[in-house]
Amino acid sequence: MSDKEKESKNSNAPPKIPVNILNWGPCVMHFKISDEFHKMLVEDGAEMRNQNRDYRMKLAGHIREEYAYSDLNKYVPYLSRTMKLYEEAVKMWRNSKTSSPDPNKYFLKSLWINYQKENEYNPPHNHSERYSFVIYLDIPEALQQENKNYVGTSTGPGSIVFTYGEGNSEYITFQSYFPTAKDMFVFPSTLTHYVAPFKAKCERISVSGNVLTDIPLNIVPEDMEITVLEDKPGAAPAKLGLKS
Repeated sequence: MSDKEKESKNSNAPPKIPVNILNWGPCVMHFKISDEFHKMLVEDGAEMRNQNRDYRMKLAGHIREEYAYSDLNKYVPYLSRTMKLYEEAVKMWRNSKTSSPDPNKYFLKSLWINYQKENEYNPPHNHSERYSFVIYLDIPEALQQENKNYVGTSTGPGSIVFTYGEGNSEYITFQSYFPTAKDMFVFPSTLTHYVAPFKAKCERISVSGNVLTDIPLNIVPEDMEITVLEDKPGAAPAKLGLKS
């Protein structure tokens, strides 16, 4: 085809229409944690299990073994950069040059480990803080195989599901992920999520936590201990002990 013929063909093509797709709903960030952080959470989690630091009374899960971590300052260097990265992700998601909270002030409120076994699950729930996260320490081969073999239209066994809003087939109202070891998800605490049960005789091990960005002092429980997430070279993280 000659250049003249190509030009004539292009002139008959419909005009291109510029399209801008709007981001909608909450921002969920997914990435991998370091080997060092993973090893620390596994070893410390096993120690919390040995100490029986039972945390079930504060959680929604139908899981028999859920234990609170102690000395939250220890995990600050690993999580402070994560929260700042999430703030940047939110700015990109919202197409905004500024973010709402102060990017230098985060408070690690809680951190716990979940040893989920067959037929256990986490029902749909959310949290009351600013941001929440989940980290996966071990997804056994037996569970991986069960998820791979699942046939059906619902989420697969052992998956985490995030849900937002109501709608029909034209709307995306949920996202389902089957995690692998060292996966981490960060999301708004108010975002509803749940974990599907499984039948494999194994332990699916995960770590969850909640982060605050501001603290109305008139509603903070007196016995609540808060760890400040700061990322200043050479500076020890501050710790606020709110006790009577």
